[in-house]
Amino acid sequence: MPEVNNCPCCGLTGLVVALRTQDQQDKVVTIFHCSNCCALVPDYAPGQGRIISHQADFHANYWSNSTKTDVIRESLAMNNTVNFYKNYLDYFGVESPVLDLGGGRGLLTKALLDCGYEAMGCDASAELVQIGRSHLDLPDHVYVNQDIASFVESYRPSLAHQVGAIFLWHVIEHLEDPIALLESLKALMKPDGIIIAQGPLLDKNYIFPEHRFLHSESNIGWIANQLGMKLLFLDSHSEERFVSFVLSNPDHPSSGLDIFCVSDVHDAIGSLFSNLSNALHLTKMS
Repeated sequence: MPEVNNCPCCGLTGLVVALRTQDQQDKVVTIFHCSNCCALVPDYAPGQGRIISHQADFHANYWSNSTKTDVIRESLAMNNTVNFYKNYLDYFGVESPVLDLGGGRGLLTKALLDCGYEAMGCDASAELVQIGRSHLDLPDHVYVNQDIASFVESYRPSLAHQVGAIFLWHVIEHLEDPIALLESLKALMKPDGIIIAQGPLLDKNYIFPEHRFLHSESNIGWIANQLGMKLLFLDSHSEERFVSFVLSNPDHPSSGLDIFCVSDVHDAIGSLFSNLSNALHLTKMS
C-alpha cells in the first residue's frame, strides 16, 4: 500500500501510479500522477506535522558550509536571473516592492537590491537568514527570519496591493499547503502583479522526501487556473530539468499563454517523455 494518500499539491485524492524509478539515494520509489492537479508525487511517508521547521532544518544543513566567498559569488550569478525577468520587473518601475519569499541565504534578495529594485525577503531558517545578513550585508529589516505565511500576515497592512512581483525560487514544492499560501500572496500584489517561480521537474536528482511533489507543465497550468491567474511565461526545456514560469493577476496587460492540463496518467507520461527528449536534445546541442 502506498504511503501517500492525498496529493501534497492540491490536497485531494486521485493519485495514480505513473512509474517506478530510483530516487537521489538510488532507492526504488513509486511516482504517482495526480489526476486532479497533475503534480508528480514520490511515494514517501508523509511528514507528521512540523513541515515548515523540517524544511528549514533541511536547507540550513544543506547550506551550512557556505563560505562568504561562495555566497557572494552565487549572489552575483543571480544577477543573470534578475536580468532575464527584467521586462516583467520593469513594467512596475523600480519603486514597486519586489519580494523574495523562502529565499534561503538571500542570494536573490541581494541581486535584486544590486540591480536597483526595492527588494525584501524572508526565510524560515534563522541560520540561513544569518548567512544572508553576515555574508551579503543584508539589513535585518530587509531580510527577515519568518516563514512565508507569517511574513504575509505581518506585512499585509503595509504591503497590501503594493507589491509588483514576488519570487518563489524553488519554494512551492516544499510547502505544506501551496495553493492556500499562493492565494494569500494575492492580497499583497498589485492588481497587475506577478509571481515569478522556478521548481523541479521529474529527475532522479530531485526525487527526495523534502520535495513533496514535482511539477509538470500541466501542473503549472492547473495552478494558474486554480488561482484565477494568467500564465505569461513557461519554460521547461532546460538542461537543469527545472520549470520556470510567470503568473499574473488578470489585470496585467500582457496576453496569457494557452493552458492545458493532461490529467490522464498515460497521456501525462507521454508528455513527460516528450519534454525530456527536448531537454536532452538541448543538452546535446550545447
